[in-house]
Amino acid sequence: MSWRGNYAIRGRGRGRGRGGGGGGNASSRHSSGSYGMVGAHTEKRSRTDQGTADFLAHRLRALENKPYPAYHSLEGAWAFPTFTFYLDQAQSDPYASPSKVRVRMSHAHAGFPASTYDTRIHRTALADYILRRLHKVCTERRFDEKLKGSGWSSGKGGQLEIDVPGQQVLERTAVVVDDEGIEMRFIVGLPAHGRQIMGHLAATLLCEHVPQLVDQGLLYDRYEPSELQHHLETVEDQQVLRDQLDQHGLIAFVPNGARLARASGASDKLMPTCVPFQSPATLQVSLPVPHRGKIIGMGLKKRALHVCIGGGFHGKSTFLSALALGSFNFVPNDGREFVCTSQDVASVRSEDGRFVGSVDISAFIQNLPNGTDTSDFSTSNASGSTSCAAALMEALELGADLLVLDEDTTASNFLVRDSTMQSLVPNEPITPLAVRVRALIERTGVSIVLVCGSSSALLPEADVVLQMDSYVMKDVTEHAKDVCKETHVLSQSDADAQPFAARKSRTLALPLPSVKTSTPQRSLIHVGEHALDLSSVPQLVHKSQTRAIETLLRRWMNGEPRSIRELVDTVDKNIESQGIDALLQTRIDGFLARPRRMDIGIALNRLRCGSWSIA
Repeated sequence: MSWRGNYAIRGRGRGRGRGGGGGGNASSRHSSGSYGMVGAHTEKRSRTDQGTADFLAHRLRALENKPYPAYHSLEGAWAFPTFTFYLDQAQSDPYASPSKVRVRMSHAHAGFPASTYDTRIHRTALADYILRRLHKVCTERRFDEKLKGSGWSSGKGGQLEIDVPGQQVLERTAVVVDDEGIEMRFIVGLPAHGRQIMGHLAATLLCEHVPQLVDQGLLYDRYEPSELQHHLETVEDQQVLRDQLDQHGLIAFVPNGARLARASGASDKLMPTCVPFQSPATLQVSLPVPHRGKIIGMGLKKRALHVCIGGGFHGKSTFLSALALGSFNFVPNDGREFVCTSQDVASVRSEDGRFVGSVDISAFIQNLPNGTDTSDFSTSNASGSTSCAAALMEALELGADLLVLDEDTTASNFLVRDSTMQSLVPNEPITPLAVRVRALIERTGVSIVLVCGSSSALLPEADVVLQMDSYVMKDVTEHAKDVCKETHVLSQSDADAQPFAARKSRTLALPLPSVKTSTPQRSLIHVGEHALDLSSVPQLVHKSQTRAIETLLRRWMNGEPRSIRELVDTVDKNIESQGIDALLQTRIDGFLARPRRMDIGIALNRLRCGSWSIA
């Protein structure tokens, strides 16, 4: 029976398992100072050495029935036999956010081979693998369950929670690995009945459950070495593959054997029965990787328009969705391992009602009826076409080198305009992408992958035409060109149009920090009274990424105008040089994950409370 089912239990002992109980001094038996990146933000951490694990258990039991704020007296470092436990921030009330805690263990105690953390990608992959084990232990042993009961005087808290991993391998603050050791950050609900401390249960939680979690998750001899090595090698091979795309003149790669379909619209897990991907022979390339030797698949060239056609339900959108997430590394057996794009891929889609601030969309939209200057366009209620034009130009400003568009989610009048409508509506303000796409590619060097099934207008401009036929990819470029000639589908490219305008840089000033922020879900940030809707950003794959963006927004709320490109580039460089903890500014937070620089910029562009101007 779970201890949560009977929260009046007392005197459970001191936990003499591998990580529990015992004595020693935090400063002599363990690393008391900071080490490497794990200890870089010492001003955010508890610095007081409180004593041993036995003394912590004694102190907790002595607090039985004391007022809840007495938990604050335990903040600081506590020495366990193989690790140091930190109570960084005890909650002031049982109804408040859970307490922030962490565990730090040296590599001498953890025992992981140096080869598993000798490079950045190895450290990221190792931290990810450890997090998955920690989360599994928490759920299997029901450590993440709160006390059961109802009413004001019933038990509250009692849970131990760590960040939930997904299919992607992300840099996270939940587990951080550096040259000296491993640190895991999590939260605990310190138990109470009413507003009185349940000290005996707190001792069980911190002095038994935490050591059990450490024992199962932070010690190398608890792992199957071959499975850990496979995880590290899979992640490293993906990163090496992505890093070499540019030198091979490629913007994207899809390996033979990839399984792209997902189990359902509500699950990111693999659909077991999906058809494996196979590259057309004309587009097949072979790329070397350190552990698998070489990987063969379909390569898409840079500075090109790739149009993927096909009937409904044949796999076009599934293919595009996989490309949209090609900047991420995936766990083994996800099916999308080695589907790689550049880091700066961006999705362009309609977002009716979104905010747009001082964006030059004149390349696509001019001569609006109200005389609005589209070279400095702002609106609080964008249409489908203006939101597409703004999203495309914003992505270019942020440095996107691959744009992915799906006909199903893009305003049709932004993509194409047929000859009949040209005759009927001669004063149309919108110049569709079909007219501007060649100038766009030649001027900016961007690559485009477009999925469509109803319009042929972009086929004459395509460098490559792909067809998904019953989940089988075919290269039909020559056939498509011939059919276009036979059916008189002509290029809509406007040779007389002005060259594609140079991208303009913009500045953003955010309000002063009195505005409250929160992240209730992956696709939503509340900024004061405004809702920042990020549901159109598929590359935000985890709520912890969105929380990281919220953290950055709070940091930048100082009323000072700054270049949006400068903001995102600076934070990305800081994370690259300092590690994931560069996201932290005040207290330690174990529920943040690294967002792409593109996605930080995309979020900034949708803020309704900022002040935008063209630099």
